[in-house]
Amino acid sequence: MPQRQQARGDRLLPHLRTARQQGGAPRRLLAVAAGVLLMAVTAKPAVASSDPLAWAPCADRPEFECGTLTRPIDPDRPGGDTFPMAVARHRATDPDRRIGVLVLNPGGPGLSGVNFTFGAQSYFSPEVLERFDIVGFDPRGVGLSQPVRCSSELYFGGPTTHPADQAGFERLREHSRQLREDCARRSGPIMDHVSTDDVVRDIDALRQALGERKISYYGLSYGTVIGQRYAERYGDNVRATLLDSVVDRGLNARDYVAASARAARDVLEEWVRWNARTPSSPLHGQNVEALWDGLMARAARGELVDPGAPDSRITTYDLSDYLTAAAYGPDWADVSSWVLSLHEGNVTTPQAARSDVPDDTPLYATAFTAASCADLSFRVRTFAEYEALTRVEKQISPRTVGSARGNAALTNCLGSPEAVNPQRPGTMRTQVPALLLNSRHDPATSHENATAVQRQQGKAAVLVTYEGSGHGAYDRSDCTRQVSDNYLLKLTVPRNGLSCPSADQ
Repeated sequence: MPQRQQARGDRLLPHLRTARQQGGAPRRLLAVAAGVLLMAVTAKPAVASSDPLAWAPCADRPEFECGTLTRPIDPDRPGGDTFPMAVARHRATDPDRRIGVLVLNPGGPGLSGVNFTFGAQSYFSPEVLERFDIVGFDPRGVGLSQPVRCSSELYFGGPTTHPADQAGFERLREHSRQLREDCARRSGPIMDHVSTDDVVRDIDALRQALGERKISYYGLSYGTVIGQRYAERYGDNVRATLLDSVVDRGLNARDYVAASARAARDVLEEWVRWNARTPSSPLHGQNVEALWDGLMARAARGELVDPGAPDSRITTYDLSDYLTAAAYGPDWADVSSWVLSLHEGNVTTPQAARSDVPDDTPLYATAFTAASCADLSFRVRTFAEYEALTRVEKQISPRTVGSARGNAALTNCLGSPEAVNPQRPGTMRTQVPALLLNSRHDPATSHENATAVQRQQGKAAVLVTYEGSGHGAYDRSDCTRQVSDNYLLKLTVPRNGLSCPSADQ
């Protein structure tokens, strides 16, 4: 984990343009949510009172209300230690026609729902903003909700997450164990209570504190895991469930790495097709596949040097990870320019200043790992098992050497205890079927996973496909927004299998 994060975060991800963020719209944040961004926490909660949620104008966003909800760290011990769960609200702009509350989660796990709410005005349609109180929260262990803390020196250090032998595997496992112990020491008992089931219990407590009989819910990416589980446990309390970029909770380790590798292969193919059809691309008219294969061969031989860090080599995994991160947008023009610069040997990759990251700083990636390891039972026991699973994904997508997501699933939880909430398919029990949205070409939550979830749910869910690329589908086109808004506002359930044309240029 640490070396991969250093390679991608310090050298590669700064290339991705973030100026295209739409007021903090979460899909743009997720374009670089590979694991190293500091949490952009800007809210300050209101002062606690006897009221379950003592609302007050947010300190630096007075058009929003902020508050905290006191929650038990261990939900099974309500009389034990507590933490303050940070909440933000944007009131319905047409209160006379208010439908209710739309609770948000932007995914990760590890992204701030408070910050997501601050971007709601530029993300959701005016009609949704008129009719709903938009409510976001920082899940336990994230942002302002008693964040998981770890040593940045330990986190950014350590051996490669792509071990080549048993000794390297053991070094990685020992480092991961030390890192987890450090995080637990700095974070306290909340480190052991950040699973999805813990979070959905917090959401239902939030519903009660808001005085709502039912809530509507919008979840993006990992937020769809929360939404699925909430609808399984508290289906009677759900008015509408909109799940955007769907995670399949029923995959085992082999199926997960295989699906991730197919998504990585699809990313490469989509990027190649974009270059072929886009005259403005710096690679238009070139043999992009041959150029990519040449860079990968140079990287495999250790010949691809980063001019911005002459002692460092760009690896095959760096190249693959960068391409996948660009596909979140998608930011095809950026990655094409960077690849051309690498090919011509005149790229200078900026360095992130890790010296500016104080030790004990909450990181997106530490919350990501803690929550993921609580939920995923992917525990690779031996190097032989790791090697066999890695071989599977490299056979599926050799030109991207597997996938970053597959590797993370196999290595992030080495040295961690068993999952307390292991992944498993369930049945959403709601009066209105859930609406599943997914891009056809999604680098993180592949369309095949969304299709699998719809099959699992049967009549409890319908799937609408955006026939383009990128992670997050709600605001991709007029079609995806209209389908979603009709569902949220009118409870109009679209036909299962409905397709929205691509708006990609």
